[in-house]
Amino acid sequence: MIESNRTMEQAKRDFSAGRLTSAMLVRVPMSANAWTVRLSGIKGDSGMLLEVQTLDTRVFTSLDGAVRALEEIGFSFTQLKVQ
Repeated sequence: MIESNRTMEQAKRDFSAGRLTSAMLVRVPMSANAWTVRLSGIKGDSGMLLEVQTLDTRVFTSLDGAVRALEEIGFSFTQLKVQ
């Protein structure tokens, strides 16, 4: 799998161009309320949503914040499925 991390603006651009296929919310290890966003592309690439200033993985302190980021990118959904 190709690692392809993106900032919010890069993710918006790639989503608009049809290069992103899905996203996954991932709990930060050993944390009860910290989440990251993993984006998947059409070429089998996958990577984390990054902070613009530091290029570190962007961490959200709530699921609501992570969902809002996905909606800002362009994803839309009416339910979250838990596995």
